[in-house]
Amino acid sequence: MQSSIMEQSVTNDLSPGTEHRTPDRRWIAMLTEYLPKHGIRLPESPRILNIGCGNNVKWNYLGVTGYLLGRGLGLPEYVGVDLRPEAFEEGRKALAGLVHFIVADARQLTEHLKGTYHLIVVEHPNLTISADGPGVWRRIFEEAALLLDKEGALILTSFWLNDHIPGQVALEKAGYRILYSGRNKFPGKAFDTLSTGETLETDKYVLIAKKRE
Repeated sequence: MQSSIMEQSVTNDLSPGTEHRTPDRRWIAMLTEYLPKHGIRLPESPRILNIGCGNNVKWNYLGVTGYLLGRGLGLPEYVGVDLRPEAFEEGRKALAGLVHFIVADARQLTEHLKGTYHLIVVEHPNLTISADGPGVWRRIFEEAALLLDKEGALILTSFWLNDHIPGQVALEKAGYRILYSGRNKFPGKAFDTLSTGETLETDKYVLIAKKRE
């Protein structure tokens, strides 16, 4: 009963259009909306992997933890990976003892990580920074698939459509099945507007994917 009350409270408080809410609460709402609806059931104390975690990892960790505690699933075993230590310096200080941070090239994830993960998080991968971007991320997604539990899922968010669509294509080529792809009901604030009129928003688009069987 306590779990359902919490979920209802979060959903009501974070209805679409309330982008001023804190990122951790938006993540609780996102996970509540997209995981159960697409058949993703996380186990007790699941293993979570955040690829390209950066300093925003603190918000995702709080969101994931809030989601799990609301379902009586305990605390996660949470790992954050980024290419440079300075990328997550503030996050590591804020989450000391709660998150295990690894400095690594995500194209070689399996050289640094063992076992399987129940949820893999990829926030705002920049697939369009160069012509090599889609290929680089396809390789990362292939490595992530080797670590993803057969019942687990990968959740990817994007600022704009130009990263969202290539992200979906790269995931499909890397052997994933897309469960959901579209506008996120719980985006963050807009932070820029392109000459085309498209706004860039935190977590504007969301993808949910599983490994193909």
